[in-house]
Amino acid sequence: MASSNVHAITPTSDFQTWIPVNINVNLTEHLRGFLEFQQRVGNDNSHLTSTMIRPALGWAMNEKATLWVGYFMSADSTSPSSNHYLIENRAFQGFSWRDTANEKHFIWEVRNRLEERFLPRNSDPSIRWRTRIRVEQLIPDHTAWSVIASDEIFFNLNDNAHNAQLQAGAQQNRAYLGFGYRFAPEFQIETGFLYQHVWKRSPAGDQNNKVWMTNLNLNF
Repeated sequence: MASSNVHAITPTSDFQTWIPVNINVNLTEHLRGFLEFQQRVGNDNSHLTSTMIRPALGWAMNEKATLWVGYFMSADSTSPSSNHYLIENRAFQGFSWRDTANEKHFIWEVRNRLEERFLPRNSDPSIRWRTRIRVEQLIPDHTAWSVIASDEIFFNLNDNAHNAQLQAGAQQNRAYLGFGYRFAPEFQIETGFLYQHVWKRSPAGDQNNKVWMTNLNLNF
């Protein structure tokens, strides 16, 4: 009888908390400014694992469509007991389309980004495409409250000779469901559950992260 050498690869998982702060500013009739500051607590919510900043400038082509260009930097902790961080720098370009329906009680947005990622210990940039679809339904008679859902898919566009996990193809997916509350037109808080699945190449197992995410959104 032939024996099989095929072994199941066990996925890994983590419970995390993400806290993005997003600031949107209308600088002129067409020029837009954006700044995101985010911290992530990981390793089963035991310690701060990542700090990120993402400034960007946008050009509003009309009330619905905006072109974006920006920069991203993250510092990722290597271990709970270490003060050493790995730094990623990233340039990105984007296009977003935002529209409403049902007397503006239903809001939907499609956001596309092309990213050039300059990763630590890696001389070659990793090129990544990501697309997010987000919908928000205001609750009738209580329009300060809303239900929000989104899904975002990530694709690596090139093979990276220095990292087996950065090969062309689907890289991760993020599905989110939560609710929001607008204290004023300029300030919204939203919170909910995000499931992140990261595809890995053998011998590593896929990564399944269960995330509680709370966004603070400021609009000026």
